[in-house]
Amino acid sequence: MTATKVRAIRFERFQPDSPTELAELRRQRVLCGWGTEEGTIEKWCEQVQRGVKNLYWIWTEPAPVFPEQEHLNLEREKVGPPPPDPAFTPVGHVSLDWEDYGGEDELADKSKGILTLASFFILVSQQGGGLGSRVMKEMEAMAAGPELDASFVTLNTLDGEVSRQPEFWAKMGVAPGRNNEEWYTRLGYEAFRRGIPRYPSKAVDGTEFLAEAVLMRKRIK
Repeated sequence: MTATKVRAIRFERFQPDSPTELAELRRQRVLCGWGTEEGTIEKWCEQVQRGVKNLYWIWTEPAPVFPEQEHLNLEREKVGPPPPDPAFTPVGHVSLDWEDYGGEDELADKSKGILTLASFFILVSQQGGGLGSRVMKEMEAMAAGPELDASFVTLNTLDGEVSRQPEFWAKMGVAPGRNNEEWYTRLGYEAFRRGIPRYPSKAVDGTEFLAEAVLMRKRIK
């Protein structure tokens, strides 16, 4: 399915007290395939309430055309759960945080003007056509603006050196995914640490392990 041509992007703050929004966030994390561990959403809500996590829903104009079933990001031959509320259908979510949920001080430090971009996901049906790049550009502008006034944006993603290994994806039991580090590099981000065990993962044989991350940053002003 081809994503709808987007004329404009709108961001709306996530409301942690809304049952509808909580249900949709859980659904989108299942669709994403990362950040599904027990307690993750609760921790994000606590961070939002403390003012250290700025979590936004991503909306597009015109309203997108959704398929009857939304496919999983990591296992694209499989379909995921339907929207809990058909009247609430953002195309994804993204966050600008003053505190890294994994405890990496180099990723976020308000005193140094360092914001970390996290929890970024766009529905598979809406990927393509440059939407992700546009979201990143607008997030960077928001980070540099008067409300947040950051000088750097950082992020973490699957280490590109790991992503290039067919045996990693075979271990996960899924088809090879996009190399996100390469994509962020094209957007001007530079790696400054890599090989960091970070993402709770489960191999096809049931073995649990931490997939390795790379940390990246970009000066925005």
